Amino acid sequence: MTVVLRTDSDNYVHQLWAQDQAATCAVASIWMARNQAKQSTATEDEWSLAWRLYNRVVLNCPSDLIPFPPAPRTFNASSFANDEKTFANKFSNFGTFMQQVIDALKLDGLKVNSSTAFSKGTQIDKSKLSDTTPAIVLLGWYNGAKRNGGHFIVASRVTSKGSIVYLDPWGGQLSEAGTGPQYQTTGVFEQVTYISR
Repeated sequence: MTVVLRTDSDNYVHQLWAQDQAATCAVASIWMARNQAKQSTATEDEWSLAWRLYNRVVLNCPSDLIPFPPAPRTFNASSFANDEKTFANKFSNFGTFMQQVIDALKLDGLKVNSSTAFSKGTQIDKSKLSDTTPAIVLLGWYNGAKRNGGHFIVASRVTSKGSIVYLDPWGGQLSEAGTGPQYQTTGVFEQVTYISR
């Protein structure tokens, strides 16, 4: 995990988690949104947080029974199945669903104020964002009508000019844009979960 600081157009400093593993955008987005909602910084590494999410949310293991994580490593996606049967499968190429993100947020003591249904073309409701109430956005990468995978980002806050600040764990990018549904060139918002502490 690499944490970088980025400043938005209002000179508000954001902590962004630049993901190291390809399928950990949900883990990174949970970390960024949780820190913003709680107005604090949790010091934990990508591997440990992903291990805890997998055991608590996918396997439904009580926190006190979660084994110590194995040593960190990078997964080659072509070497693992596209399913959740193992930790390596999930974080090499399978990814995370929004309901798993919601469950992880609740287990971390956060409130899920609302979540939209999964629908291509969903937009952000600016009135639900503030310095302590971010949203986690699931977007799909599209080539025409064909979905080529998904990605999680954080809709952090609304600037004084009315733009939304987006925190993207892929490379630790900060961008400012409208309410969606388009993101970058081929991304389309599909589901939004609004949170608070």
